Amino acid sequence: MTRWHVVGIGGAGMSAVARLLAERGQVSGSDEGRWPLAEALRPLGVTVHESFDSRNVIGADVVIRSSAYGDEHPEVVAARSAGIPVWRRHDAWRYLARTRIVVAVAGTHGKTTTTAMCWAALRAGGKDPSLICGAEVRGAGGNAHVGGGTELVIEADEYDHTFLALSPAVAVVTNVEHDHVDHFPTQQDYADAFEQFALRVTPGGTLVACADDAGSRTLADRARERLRGRADVVTYGTSPDADVLIAEPLTSAGGARAEIRFDQRRITLALRVPGVHNLRNATAAVVAAHRLGVTPADAAAALADAALPARRLETLGTVGGITVVDSYAHHPTEIRADIAAVRPAGGGRIVALFQPHTPSRLRAFFDGFAEALREADVAVVAETFASARERPDPDGLAKRLAEASGALYAANVESAARALADHAVAGDVVLVLGAGDIRAAGVRLLELLASRRPA
Repeated sequence: MTRWHVVGIGGAGMSAVARLLAERGQVSGSDEGRWPLAEALRPLGVTVHESFDSRNVIGADVVIRSSAYGDEHPEVVAARSAGIPVWRRHDAWRYLARTRIVVAVAGTHGKTTTTAMCWAALRAGGKDPSLICGAEVRGAGGNAHVGGGTELVIEADEYDHTFLALSPAVAVVTNVEHDHVDHFPTQQDYADAFEQFALRVTPGGTLVACADDAGSRTLADRARERLRGRADVVTYGTSPDADVLIAEPLTSAGGARAEIRFDQRRITLALRVPGVHNLRNATAAVVAAHRLGVTPADAAAALADAALPARRLETLGTVGGITVVDSYAHHPTEIRADIAAVRPAGGGRIVALFQPHTPSRLRAFFDGFAEALREADVAVVAETFASARERPDPDGLAKRLAEASGALYAANVESAARALADHAVAGDVVLVLGAGDIRAAGVRLLELLASRRPA
């Protein structure tokens, strides 16, 4: 039995890999501190270490390291010194996908939600696909699922070119908008990686691409030329020339609805989650499932009751008429989409708290972040989250973003929560935005609001 050790097991990507590997062998992992996704693995027999130590790799047959940690990491050094093979995340993906029919969901925005929707849509056709997702999915019991079927639905992250390890039967691309500037310095670098991904579709497979996004549309055009006779390309969206048309979209804070015109059929798609962007995500899932034998009507019916993954417009609670919503949004486009999606009917206010995620992304898209935050009625900018990939921001960019967008600045979670409590009033939606640890500010805000209400 193979013994695996996962470096960075607390992260969304690596914890999902560990969950699937636990069905194939013995798994241990390590991270700094206690991480919920890692703790959820303990009942599966996974050994979780709460600190990094070279001794953690003793007895492992293979060590798998997160992209956040390099060759100098003490556990990686110890593994190589002991002659233990060291894999990266893409090596683990390749291993897990080698006997599967892969549905790979890629894109700058929306891939976590679309991955969860693809999984739900396939299950509507009586299939039991495995799942690797970037957030907890209701119904899966976590961010991964070991299915009994031959399909694997995977959130195909482009970071570090990881998605190029996959050869999908169905590749979904929600959009292509420059991101991860630490790995893709230019827009062209980023677009080229997505084209390489699209060309990895297996013979007879399908690329499903959004016609409403300029980058994805260009990708579809290029793929049609280069995949001709080998694989299909299907576009979807509100654009009139999309192969699958999203017609007459309606959205409110309580949900979204549209008619999907699909191969001369008309299907009603009704979601209990808001936003035209989620209608696009759901339509992509319907198309992907259909390519693997699920009827569009069955797929759409399953999505009518599907909830978004954790931290995707997740309502944390309502106190004193103030609703607090948590979102993983960390790109200007995502911020604008979420503000539009949750704005109350009748023109109620949006109070936005944004925590930038990594100094490199904030520096690259500074003007876009400032413009997006101005769409909120009140905004607060928290200090930049410094992930394991980058050092803390030495240039004070978060403070400068607050100034540029007319927002308040908060140095930490507690001060952010108190700033929100001071400015939010009944009828407001407080939108907590960011890919770091800023969710805690939303939870703390609810505590502060509850404590000031009369008994």
